[in-house]
Amino acid sequence: MMPSPDLERFATLIADNIVFVIERDRDGTPFHPTMRVTVVSVLVHSLMLVMPTTSSDALAAACNRGLHEVVGAMGLGGP
Repeated sequence: MMPSPDLERFATLIADNIVFVIERDRDGTPFHPTMRVTVVSVLVHSLMLVMPTTSSDALAAACNRGLHEVVGAMGLGGP
């Protein structure tokens, strides 16, 4: 089954917001554009695996899984 374009848009919006918060927490230092696209892509993929859902816990878990994958691979630090 093909994902809905609306679901992809929502997943991208969520992922962009997460990356914005991470950048803000890094003293406003933005990611390199390639790194930003990579992080957003991984987050969108993780979110699309659980969407559609009404569970904020499922969305948070998906985001955490995606961040765990990309943070480890890129060597980004976290709190």
